[in-house]
Amino acid sequence: MPTTENEEKELNILLVNQDSPEKSQRKKRSKQSGEEKEEASDDESQLQRRLIQWTTHDKKVFVPSTYSMRRLVPGLYEIDHSNTVGLYFRKVSLGTEGLVRFKETNSDEVVKEIETFWEREHLFEKFDLAFKRGILLWGPPGSGKTCTIKMVIEDIIKRKGIVLKFTNPTFFVAGTRMLREIEPDTPCVVLMEDLDSILETYNESEVINILDGVDMINKVVYLATTNYPEKLGARIVNRPSRFDKRIKIGKPNAESRKTYFEHLFNANGKELRKKFNVDQWVKDTDDLSIAHLKELFTSLVIFENDYKQSIIRLKSMKDHLDAVHENRRVGFFKKDELDDSEE
Repeated sequence: MPTTENEEKELNILLVNQDSPEKSQRKKRSKQSGEEKEEASDDESQLQRRLIQWTTHDKKVFVPSTYSMRRLVPGLYEIDHSNTVGLYFRKVSLGTEGLVRFKETNSDEVVKEIETFWEREHLFEKFDLAFKRGILLWGPPGSGKTCTIKMVIEDIIKRKGIVLKFTNPTFFVAGTRMLREIEPDTPCVVLMEDLDSILETYNESEVINILDGVDMINKVVYLATTNYPEKLGARIVNRPSRFDKRIKIGKPNAESRKTYFEHLFNANGKELRKKFNVDQWVKDTDDLSIAHLKELFTSLVIFENDYKQSIIRLKSMKDHLDAVHENRRVGFFKKDELDDSEE
């Protein structure tokens, strides 16, 4: 189900009348610095282990080294810094087993879009276009954005590519320069989870320069997520070439809910499936998120809780979440245009 005009309008309505990121006080790096210092000693001790060979750039100066590799192992990485070795790439574990791909949904559209992107490199070259793409996923918490990301990661790993988890802009710029010196052709996805938090922590101009390709990082997809698109501002949300597509990952429809429940049972509980009325579950979970569905399954199958009470509890959690998010507006309409659109 491709992104609809109504979803674009919904996003634009959410954006109006919000303060721009420039008007808000940025949280700087002080909070992170303490955490980084606590981890530094452990990181450095790991990096200094197992010296087994020498490296040299001129055959005059030799530096002790651990194992060497021509390319990074496909996977998810963070770019970090150590006082001992400088910048380095840390591989992060991420389970992608048992993912559910919901056909004909916006989540499926994202995966298809990125799959198609990798297959059209020759066309970007033909028209002398930078081989890069930006996609912003927005929607309520628990709607499946993380699941969508994991499917993208699974696909890029199959293509022998890597995913870079965006944290510190300075480390990112320096690290990706090194990456492209060593591996100029490795497919890369840059993951910017909770983009609104990134922009609250770091200077917006730094992030924009990265998205604009000031350092010409090619063969890359920037994939960002947010629960609060109204916090991002026009320079981020309404600018193709930074984020070329804005796709809402909403609540799963009835078909997707049934697919998800059946998937959970198919893993190890086919016999248990007979004890439950999954069709009733699907009917009673309209407008609930993937996170709610998972909890319903856990409550009923693992803990054997009462069905009615479980549904009441999850819907009350959903109603509270909706109350927190109601009346949020995003967009750049004139006031009279907005009033007309809401009549």
